[in-house]
Amino acid sequence: MTAKESDFEHIDRSSASGGLDTPIQFCPGVGPRRAQLLEKMAIYTVRDLLWRFPRGYEDYQHVSSIAHLAPGGAATVIGEVIYVEARRPRGKSRVRHILQATVRDPGGELEVVWFNQHYLADKVRQGARLRLHGKVDGRAPFFKMSSPKLTVLGEDGEAAPGGIQPLYPLTEGLTQNVVRKIARSALERFSPDIVEWIPAPILEQYGFPARAEAFRVLHAPRPDEGAPVDSAPPEEGLLFDPAADAEEEGSGYSLSGDPARAWERARRRLVFEEFLLHQYSLRRVQGEMKQIAGMAHPAPVPDPFAAGEPPDEWTLNSSDPLAWPACFIRDLPFELTAEQKKVCLEFQADMLSGAPMNRLLQGDVGSGKTVVSIYAMVLAAAGGSQAAMMVPTEILARQHAASLRRFTQSIPALQSVVLTGAVKGAERREILNAIKTGAAQLVIGTHALFQEGVEFNRLGLVVVDEQHKFGVEQRERLIEKGEHPDLIAATATPIPRTLSLTVFGDMDVSMIATLPPGRPPVITRWTQWFNERKVWGFVDEKLALGQQAYIVCPAIEPSEAKPDLPSTEAMYERIASEFLPHRRIAMLHGKQSNEEKDSLMNLARGGELDALVATTVIEVGVDLPNATLMVVLGADRFGLAQLHQLRGRVGRGTEKSYCILITPEQISPIAEQRMRLMEKTRDGFVIAEEDLRLRGPGEAFGARQSGHVRFHLADPLRDAELLRDAHQCAQSLYRADPGLADPAHQPLKQEIDGLYGRMEARRPS
Repeated sequence: MTAKESDFEHIDRSSASGGLDTPIQFCPGVGPRRAQLLEKMAIYTVRDLLWRFPRGYEDYQHVSSIAHLAPGGAATVIGEVIYVEARRPRGKSRVRHILQATVRDPGGELEVVWFNQHYLADKVRQGARLRLHGKVDGRAPFFKMSSPKLTVLGEDGEAAPGGIQPLYPLTEGLTQNVVRKIARSALERFSPDIVEWIPAPILEQYGFPARAEAFRVLHAPRPDEGAPVDSAPPEEGLLFDPAADAEEEGSGYSLSGDPARAWERARRRLVFEEFLLHQYSLRRVQGEMKQIAGMAHPAPVPDPFAAGEPPDEWTLNSSDPLAWPACFIRDLPFELTAEQKKVCLEFQADMLSGAPMNRLLQGDVGSGKTVVSIYAMVLAAAGGSQAAMMVPTEILARQHAASLRRFTQSIPALQSVVLTGAVKGAERREILNAIKTGAAQLVIGTHALFQEGVEFNRLGLVVVDEQHKFGVEQRERLIEKGEHPDLIAATATPIPRTLSLTVFGDMDVSMIATLPPGRPPVITRWTQWFNERKVWGFVDEKLALGQQAYIVCPAIEPSEAKPDLPSTEAMYERIASEFLPHRRIAMLHGKQSNEEKDSLMNLARGGELDALVATTVIEVGVDLPNATLMVVLGADRFGLAQLHQLRGRVGRGTEKSYCILITPEQISPIAEQRMRLMEKTRDGFVIAEEDLRLRGPGEAFGARQSGHVRFHLADPLRDAELLRDAHQCAQSLYRADPGLADPAHQPLKQEIDGLYGRMEARRPS
């Protein structure tokens, strides 16, 4: 320790004390230099340190005899060095130094080797007694360890630390021993500041340990508390293993009070704590939103969903704005399904309430989310407000605009514009002026909508289509262009309930669970490249019948680094010249100009193209009713949700449709699982659950860019049961005491207020 650090150790820390929010540099054993290292790991306070749990544990309590070692597992042995040799390898190698030793105990001998750890030569000497901990390789009697951790023992054979030792995530400059000592010191010094805030009845209901005890068990478990150590059998050696014994079913989380399950009880308690805090916070936000004075849209006259005369008998005046919603419903070229009508009514009730609508619209691909969203936009415009729909691509923006104009052609006073990044010059100025003056009541656009210079006259409704393609900040920037406008966040990627509770728990949910009648099933088949010629023959047969096809590749251009990766450019040339030279084929990808893309889509809609060789630019929302074939090349390169979205581009007409997935013969086991599931089901929620399982909640469904909360210990998928119970507890608490005025709920209120304060303090300026 330097003189400067030594001086720092004598500072009166009481002046810097803030309980668990004490800066980490004032924690015993830290100081300025180590504080900088810990801050690299996002540990700024004692609270951060306590929530940075071990990633595993090492068992120094149980010493194995060399004769009884088992290959493949980790073990601790104690023995005497009977041979040692240090040498340098010959030739060019990353290994610069090799230290070999033979260690013997009464049961046998163990060969040990360390690479590039020349500093150990002073410790590993002939005759030294060592305690070694590491993975066992080889087989009896020729066991080996490579680069085990070691401790030189004194003559009495004792060494510290012993027992169960935590393994922490590290950064350069910090060692396990240093972090262990800091964590132990923090627990000793700040345990009185670990306030219990879960109400006592909930603790009793689930048999949870006290909060301070839970932190102690996870950071410093005793040998008999059931921590999952690395030397345990494989089925018990997973850290935070969610598997529960059969006896736990229906018995809460008490785990029968078995002392050996203390670690699992502590883990469950802190997981529940994270979930409960998060769920109550979302419920509070939801409640506060309903108290805000939003825009109360007037009721449509007549109400298109009220019981009475059928729509074709309505007498309507399209020049009366209040009649626009009824005109829209009457003149649709199809009848809404019961679920679509139900969703429209939910939108209408929220929009008439005077509180800002905050609603998630879920529906599988092709379920009809667009038409119900347009109804809400027409309802907003009927009350004198503007409605904006934000979509992720220009192709989709122009397609939705075409649908909107087609559905509202009987309402000539209703004006709409399309604003994308490609709109420039005088056309852009004209559109911006129409938005600013209110001449354009309906606005459809891409990210360009929330850019500076876009001013709305009276923004009353925001629809975010394919919401997972946008970040929370982008959505908020558009919402801020109005005075508490209503919000509909739509997604064609079904969101599992476990993820929905954590990401969208503050939103009301509308669901369209079934497809419109008459939609044919999409038959999905998985094959390999050696069947490629048969695939193109099948495609040719369908094209000969006047049907159309999408052929999707994971890349635009060929790659020298990945020569086997199918690209649109290479496959277009190959298919057009070798397999389907007599068909009208075009190439569509994101690098083309907007004029080129629009022109190609118009040709396809007009039946002047047989097939499009495309990238995933067609993944979202592109509607070509005559397309009955989807061929995905290199399908193993796509995730489940993306494959499901791509498949949703076909089967939108009345003909039987097909999705063909082509992969190499050798693909990863996870990719194989994806292919087999795509063959087996079209149920978007089944696919969503599996995608969540395979990819995790931080990656699936755009959760990260959607503002998915980062839990320290909890996992919405693994801990789904705890999440559901925490959600129910949060709902009950909020209904019983929304302001947390009850003295018994004051610790919870302080914890939530503190959470918001810490979030604001760390928000980038």
